[in-house]
Amino acid sequence: MLGFTQFQLRGLSKVALEWDLVSLAYNCKRLHRLQLA
Repeated sequence: MLGFTQFQLRGLSKVALEWDLVSLAYNCKRLHRLQLA
């Protein structure tokens, strides 16, 4: 997913935040792609 292979941060709360950012980027990219279709 967007070249994401591993977490850069340590700790559960930081990893959760990082995953939220990855998911947000993926969803924005997907939404943009669907709007163009």
